[in-house]
This record gives sequence, structure tokens and C-alpha cells, in this order.
Amino acid sequence: MAIDLNLDIDDTGAVVCRHCGATVGASVADPLGHAVRHERPSVEAGPAVHAAPSEFVDRDVVLRQAFCPGCLALVFTEIVPAGEPSYRVWSLT
Repeated sequence: MAIDLNLDIDDTGAVVCRHCGATVGASVADPLGHAVRHERPSVEAGPAVHAAPSEFVDRDVVLRQAFCPGCLALVFTEIVPAGEPSYRVWSLT
């Protein structure tokens, strides 16, 4: 079953990459459990995110991304305050 352009649910219930077949999450309850995660300054998100967060907020802001552990296809992105848990916590159950 397709979740989106990058992820499927296989016959065992695992979340797998549609590009290479690697397991990104062992189950729909933790769909990104095996993803490779990377966090960096939010201004590295691209030209549309060029202002320093310090001009608007008192906290550091980061770009968080998760990638397929097999082929490194990008499967998740968010810009959030540093040190905060993910705002886009999701489950397919």
C-alpha cells in the first residue's frame, strides 16, 4: 500500500522505501524508526528560508530531515525550535 511518493507498507506491515525497498520503519506505529536523521541550521533549507531565526524568535531554529537508510531519499522535513520533539509525529495505525 502506498503512503506517499517515497514510502510503501509491505506485506509484513513494515514501512519501506519505494525507490530501493529498504525498511524505513519496522511498523506503521513507528514509520520512520530506521530513517537516517540529520539536523542543521534552518537557513540551510534553501533560498526561501534566508532570514536568521534570531530576527524573529529567542530560540535557535533547526531544519530536521529524515532519509531512507538504503538510498538516502528524503522522506521527512520540518523546521522547528531546537531541542523540541518533532511537531510532525505521526502514526499509520
